[in-house]
Amino acid sequence: MRSLRVLLSIAALLLAAGASAGESRAVRAYKAMGLATGDILSSTVLQAKVIPGEEEQLVAVTTYFTGKKDKARAVNVRFDVWADRGGRLESLYHRDFGAELEGHVDRGDLQLVDLDRDDVQEMMVSFDDVENPVVLRRVGELLVYGSSGFRAAWEGPVRYDATRAARGAAAERRDLYERELDVVSTLRTRGVTLFFSKKVYAVAGQRLERPKVVQETFPLKPTPEGW
Repeated sequence: MRSLRVLLSIAALLLAAGASAGESRAVRAYKAMGLATGDILSSTVLQAKVIPGEEEQLVAVTTYFTGKKDKARAVNVRFDVWADRGGRLESLYHRDFGAELEGHVDRGDLQLVDLDRDDVQEMMVSFDDVENPVVLRRVGELLVYGSSGFRAAWEGPVRYDATRAARGAAAERRDLYERELDVVSTLRTRGVTLFFSKKVYAVAGQRLERPKVVQETFPLKPTPEGW
């Protein structure tokens, strides 16, 4: 019985240590941003290699209360990349989407995916643009690392719904569609061409009998030498 209690105690300690380690990554990110845990609405904090080399970086998209009374700026979404310098987080890249769009942002999210099989993750950041209350517009940016640092290789709506905006948008703009990153097709080109699957549900305010699926392509990276 005593040995069983010891084993259970050890297991509990290991679980607690694992939970603590998981929490510390997010808490460290919040401290680096100067944010209180109670102000966080949602966050995705990941450790991955987003820059070529041996080291992994800490990557986060955070949605939080700003404390500002201005309704448009009461919530903000930011994106950060840090290097871990012996326990100290050093900022490598930072985006403040609320500042860029003068507020009206919410529900940030982050997806990491290696689109060219070079063992470095590309980053798809998305968030809601809530400036127009009757138009649902979710914006995405695909961020990649190149010779001059991080850059947005693609940006645009990943979900758009203006079917309720009878007076707020022209008829030709009252569409409903979603974009989804087509990872398999992009991988086939080794990241040279970026593929999206665009599913259209409504055009000019009129619902389609069946969703129309369109494959979209965008240039992503130069063609590798010898390919």
